[in-house]
Amino acid sequence: MATVYGVNRTKIEAGNQADMPDPEENGSGVRWVYDYYVAASINSTSPIYLGLKLPVGARIVDWKIDHEALASAALKGKFGTAASDACFMAYADIYAVAIKSFEGNGVSQSLGKEISSGDDQTLVITLSGASAGTGTIKVAVAYTAMGG
Repeated sequence: MATVYGVNRTKIEAGNQADMPDPEENGSGVRWVYDYYVAASINSTSPIYLGLKLPVGARIVDWKIDHEALASAALKGKFGTAASDACFMAYADIYAVAIKSFEGNGVSQSLGKEISSGDDQTLVITLSGASAGTGTIKVAVAYTAMGG
């Protein structure tokens, strides 16, 4: 049986101090951005900007959206940053009560996504559908940042 190592474990095994894993990827603290919005017949094309801007260098490790029944007809939402509005979740139904998460609704490769200097780091949910949405939408994003 072969012994295999992940990328960061390989760097640790090699022992080259100049090539050690980034501290933000190993042993740093997790930080959260949390916000909510109470929609009152919000237009289905209106973006909802939430929370503090993510810092440059933030690496996304989890996210969740918790929402009430927002509409009686099909209403969809996508979630990301202002620079890439579906980088965490592509359009998904949000008209019925549910909790969306990275595990169930995440876009491929969104785990570990690093926020770069060219990004607008503002979190945004964009709605789409025939009806306006009414109800509470809560968002939490967990990330690591250099220096923990």
